[in-house]
Amino acid sequence: MRFKYILKFAVITMLLLIVACGNGDEASTTTVEESSVEESTSTTTVEESSVEEPSATLTVLATTPMIGEFVKKVAGDNIELNILMPYAADPHTFEPSPQDVKKIEDADLVFYTGLKYESVNLLKLLQNSVKSQELLIEVAARINPIEFKEEGHDDHDDHGDEEGHDDHDDHGDEDGHAGHDHGIYDPHFWFDPTRVALAVGEIRNELIKLDPDNKDAYESAATSYIAELTALDAQVEALIQTVPSNDRQIVTTHESLGYLEARYGLSVLVAIIPSVTSEDDVTPRQLVSVIEEVKEQKVKVIFLEAESPTKSSEIVAQETGATLVSGLWVETLQENQSYIDFINSNVNLIVENLIKYGHEDDHDDHGDEDKHDDHDDHGDEDKHDDHDDHGDEDKHDDHDDHGDEDKHDDHDDEDDHEK
Repeated sequence: MRFKYILKFAVITMLLLIVACGNGDEASTTTVEESSVEESTSTTTVEESSVEEPSATLTVLATTPMIGEFVKKVAGDNIELNILMPYAADPHTFEPSPQDVKKIEDADLVFYTGLKYESVNLLKLLQNSVKSQELLIEVAARINPIEFKEEGHDDHDDHGDEEGHDDHDDHGDEDGHAGHDHGIYDPHFWFDPTRVALAVGEIRNELIKLDPDNKDAYESAATSYIAELTALDAQVEALIQTVPSNDRQIVTTHESLGYLEARYGLSVLVAIIPSVTSEDDVTPRQLVSVIEEVKEQKVKVIFLEAESPTKSSEIVAQETGATLVSGLWVETLQENQSYIDFINSNVNLIVENLIKYGHEDDHDDHGDEDKHDDHDDHGDEDKHDDHDDHGDEDKHDDHDDHGDEDKHDDHDDEDDHEK
């Protein structure tokens, strides 16, 4: 009896030990597994952190759609591009919003036109909001810019220095447009594809400085786009050569086609709104000067810029009989329009109308020449007849005179003989 009791106690004790050992192993296994999970989670976090840092893209800001187009062609998808001004908007009247300030502050690089193209207020905002002044890239200053023509005031020669000085005084800072006037240099360099190619090279260099890891991509894209610009330059040259050289004189609303003139041999006679950007700044004296120039040069067509006012142009057209042609875009791109489309559209518009109205001038000139020739022919006949008449009279008079002299001499000789 006592033996059986001892045996049961031993069996129960062994069972308890077995159960305890089993629980201990599970706890140990669970602890190990939990530790492994934590280590795995920690490793994953480190790996994710190391992947995120190199994948961050540059944030680049362009002030205008035109500059943005050039940046996009070089950078592609390697950057996040923001553009301050909307498409088809007049850059001279653009006012930045609070959201735009945030875009400037967040930008790793800022490209702007420069040469006083952007307003004074916008330029100050850029300078005060950008992370560093070294990140502000003035594109137009780097492409060998050309100068405006004497502030666009061709009437200086006609009216003398004193009157030109008066005009300058009238347009002083008090008028409030000092923030909109262009400076000495013309910022509209996009009317010369060869200078756009220079701008593309500058954009490429600045992107490589900030993002050397994508150097090959930037260089390849820039080279490809420059080749397109070279072909565009040849195409524009060929188009303009189709216009007779005597018909390549143009008048526009605003002084903005200087690069087209300098590159391709067009002659921009006068701008109705000279170098200023508001029609309110055009004085009556300047308007009269434009009218006189248009009449003197027999200009038959005036090109209206879509971004400029038209009131002064309409007055000039009424006074001169010139035809107004609309559709010229000079300051910005329209939505979904490329730079190449922009140039082709403008140049085709100019060439087609110069040829059209130039032919009318040629017809008028031939008419005048015919009339002039007829007049000259009659004049020659008259002169010839007069000459003949006078000649006959002269000969007759001479003959009579000589005859009288001869008779007189003979008479004298006879008298002497009689004596």
